[in-house]
Amino acid sequence: MLPQQRFFIYYLIIINVIAYLAMWYDKYHAIKKRQRISENKLFLLALLLGSIGIFAGMKAPIYHKAAKPLFKFGIPILIVLNVVVVYFVFRK
Repeated sequence: MLPQQRFFIYYLIIINVIAYLAMWYDKYHAIKKRQRISENKLFLLALLLGSIGIFAGMKAPIYHKAAKPLFKFGIPILIVLNVVVVYFVFRK
């Protein structure tokens, strides 16, 4: 494995953890009626290859934004886009 690919794997792990924590943080602030993270910023995290983390935040135990059609259909599309990017990074 090339050093660039190893760095890319670390990036994927970190961005997805950040995305998941952002969903948790936004859900917590929604419950407490505090200032929240905008949907655009959550989608930006997904676009920056954090779509798995956002998707995980839509599932148990958080269930955040799972009913919104934009997230329900948009995040799976971004997951496919993210997989294509990962494929091109790791292809020989």
